[in-house]
Parts: sequence; structure tokens; C-alpha cells
Amino acid sequence: MRFSTAILAFALLWATCQSSLAQEAVFPEGSSVGLVVPKGMQPSSAFSGFQDLTKGSSIVLTELPAEAYAQIAAKFNAEGLLPTGIVVAGQPEDWSVKGASHAKMIHGSQIASGVKYRKWLVLAQGPTTTTMITVQIPDGVPDGLSDADVDNTLRSITVRTPPTMEEQVAALPFKVADMAAFRPIRVIAGATYILTDGPQDVPANSSQPVVIIASNLGKAPEAAERMDFSKQAFASLTGIKDVRSDNETSAVADGGEWVEIDGRATDSASSDQLYVAQIARFETNRYVRAILIVRDSEKDKFADRFRRLAKSMTFN
Repeated sequence: MRFSTAILAFALLWATCQSSLAQEAVFPEGSSVGLVVPKGMQPSSAFSGFQDLTKGSSIVLTELPAEAYAQIAAKFNAEGLLPTGIVVAGQPEDWSVKGASHAKMIHGSQIASGVKYRKWLVLAQGPTTTTMITVQIPDGVPDGLSDADVDNTLRSITVRTPPTMEEQVAALPFKVADMAAFRPIRVIAGATYILTDGPQDVPANSSQPVVIIASNLGKAPEAAERMDFSKQAFASLTGIKDVRSDNETSAVADGGEWVEIDGRATDSASSDQLYVAQIARFETNRYVRAILIVRDSEKDKFADRFRRLAKSMTFN
């Protein structure tokens, strides 16, 4: 499992889930990347970025380790993005981003939940971080942003010195009361929290356990659909294959419904046998889920710690 590639795919999948332009770049809380916000868009409370709820348009700002740039740039083309469902038009363009040493832009389209979106992606390498800016606009939406509007927005992207980890964690829409001795390594798009146990900040394949915590504050499945939703999410985790569940439970506690699934999988890159666990907390219109991916031989070392961490999740 290539850590950076898997996290990028997770972020892209998740992302698919003012009357005039401002004159200065706006930085979401806890983010090192900002831009001039286009007309009709407001800061999102669900992710790091901006959205126009009336038109279904969004700009998602994703941050990854600096060393991820080379890995992602190698796949930043039509063939590399095809597994994400993005159909690329033309070749990647070199792009100018203030504060970045290298940047590329690509555009195309994507169909998600039966809706066709116009899509733009900018990949930029800053001094200490790799950033991905994703713009998506429903095709044909009345009075939607034009290509020129998007072009102006993408030319305003600015990368700055990133906030501290503490500042990024404080800006997340959820809290984790018990870290269970896991170590934070990254916050992505203001809504995803990555932790590990070990010295590597970018774990190679399955060399260290990885915990991913991600939230969605705008839409949650109905109570009758939560188990099926959780099973589908568990089966579609990126970077692993041959996923099978061994245990599936649901219980109501602490003001929410908790759906727990665990089982086995194979690392797509190394073929290591893995233990995978997912615990999701659902409330009326929002949910947060935690995922553990670890070598199967280390299950007993980390499973109970992970469950302790996950069961301490609450919403801000």
C-alpha cells in the first residue's frame, strides 16, 4: 500500500462525496493553501475549502507530505487518474503557484452519483507540503462558474508556511479524546486525520499501522442504511485488495449509533496480509469513521488500542 497514493485516492473519493472576487487569498482555518474565492462560494464547514451548496460546486484543498509530490506527479496524467473516474482532457500544464517550487494543472470531467462534473486539479509542491486543489462544478448548472472564472481562481492559489499540527487538529470538525498512544502525522482537507505508531511519517507499505479518521458533516445515511453503507465503505478502501469482513456489529451509545466491522485484506503493493478495522459513529445528518490498517501479525498489539481511540470520537 503506497501511503501517499492511497491517501490521495481517499481524499479524491471523499471530495467527490460573495458577489465579486475578493482581492486576497483566503486560507481555511488550519490550512497552508489559500486562493481568491470565486463568486457564490463560501467557506465549507465540512472540509478544508469552499462550496456553493445551491449549485453543488466545491473547491477542496488537500495537503500531503512534501515527499508525496514526486509519487503523485508520476500519475498526474490521463492514465494515472483513470482509476479515480476522472476523464482527463489534454495534457498536464505547468502552472504558477505563489510559494510553490513546482506545480501542474489538469482538467477534465467525472461522473459521480449520476452527475457529470467539470473538474480541475492543481498539484503543487510547497516548502514543507504537497497540496492538491480540486475544483468540481456540475455540468450545465445554470449561472455556474465559467472556465474563465475557474482559471482566475486557480491562478490565485498561494502556499504559505503551514499551521502547526496542533492548530490543524483544533480546526477538525471532530475530537478524539483518547489517542491510545498513536502519533498524529497529517491532517488532510480539514476533515481527515492520519495517525501511526512508529518513526516514519510516510509509512512504506504496511511497515507501520495507519489510522485514518474522516468525517462528513453534510450527509449521512438513514438509520436503516447505515450497516450497508459501512460495509460498502469497508470493502472499497484504497491500497488494499481481497477485503473480507469477519465481524459486523451495530449498537446505540453515547448519543450515536456505532457500526463496527473488522476483517482481513491483502496489501496491494507488498502482498502482506493485513488486519483491517472500521468503526463509524453516526448521528442524524453527520458521521465520522476511523479505520485501522495493520499487518495481520500485529493485530493483537493494535486492535484494542484502535478501538479505544475510535470509541472516544465526538463531534465539535
